[in-house]
Amino acid sequence: MPPPSVVKSQSKLADSAAEKTILKASCLCGAPNHEVTLSTSDLPLKGYMCHCTSCRRMTGAQCLTVVFCPEYYQPAQSVLDKMTAYVFTKRITQYFCTTCGCQMLARCLEDGDDPNSTVTWDVATGTLERIEDIVDWQGHEHLQDTLDGGFADFLTEINGKKLERWPAHYGKHEQVPPGWTSTSRSEVEASPSDKLHCTCRCGGVEFYVTRPSARSALAEKYWPESPPLDISNEQLPPESETFYMRDNRTKFLAGLCSCNSCRLAAGVEITTWAFIPAFQITQDKEGKIPWSGDFGTLRKYESSPGCYRYFCSRCGAIVFYDADGREFLKDVAVGLVDAPEGSRAESWFGWRTRRLGYRDDDIPRAESFVLAIEKGLREWEASRPGADLSGGSRSGGAL
Repeated sequence: MPPPSVVKSQSKLADSAAEKTILKASCLCGAPNHEVTLSTSDLPLKGYMCHCTSCRRMTGAQCLTVVFCPEYYQPAQSVLDKMTAYVFTKRITQYFCTTCGCQMLARCLEDGDDPNSTVTWDVATGTLERIEDIVDWQGHEHLQDTLDGGFADFLTEINGKKLERWPAHYGKHEQVPPGWTSTSRSEVEASPSDKLHCTCRCGGVEFYVTRPSARSALAEKYWPESPPLDISNEQLPPESETFYMRDNRTKFLAGLCSCNSCRLAAGVEITTWAFIPAFQITQDKEGKIPWSGDFGTLRKYESSPGCYRYFCSRCGAIVFYDADGREFLKDVAVGLVDAPEGSRAESWFGWRTRRLGYRDDDIPRAESFVLAIEKGLREWEASRPGADLSGGSRSGGAL
């Protein structure tokens, strides 16, 4: 995350005549909803997207999206009491909703070695009721952690403003261009692993995913029993019935979602999900302990009747989404994956680029951001000859 000094405001919120703006912030369950009262002169707030491995693991998303508030802002203790505090670093303590897992606030010390140094607060932008004309997006940082540019290649500019792209801390070293990849990435592509390791920031939730096979297309038929080893006599369903697979069924579908439920469950602007058959998710690398909604530090939250979201109760990372009647398939938060080729895990996932999931939910609050992502997705896809341009089915998942 950028240091507080990058965006530190010297203004003070006057008690009387100064014009004030009240920003409403909420999570999915609504328990710690609160208001952020600022001097209108301090708007727009500068927004940043952090792609470091720690932020991706802590949110379950491809990046953390935050704004930094002026020094005078201080959340009420009654609000913080409804959240779980997670010590992210010696300088930063994250606060997420204890009930639904939404990342909401962060307390930042100017000097992590001095507990009495200046304190400022970050607000997770996904919790804000509106960001249009409220947030002035600056750019991306810690892209070197992604190895492949990650989400930054889906969002290169907003309203014609080119977003900055920093390899490490904001403003440090030379920026990297769109399409950048790490030089170490090519070394691992030649020998892909047959297991994809996934973990949250604190390590309380850890699991593995196996690569797609012919069995993957039969997942629904054989749930909850394990698919047979010999499927030579089985007739595979048509592609339309296996919307969760891509590239001739060699990859799982992954995509971006901007629905209100996902946004308010995670606290970030955009969530990224991959559709994985449940039998291909195991708690151990050997594949002997099957998927379960109750392992490690997982906590389950029913976001609507028959729809369930899972998050780490210790660090707040979103982990899974599933629903009644679709038990054979789980949505896995892509920010948790540990793919050696990069954060987009392109040897595992075929990314849906034709549309942004549930865009109409987000247009009223973040139109410029949504339109910029859609433009970025089209441009990214156009830069990849032979990419799968099929739209995929919207049915059956959080996407």
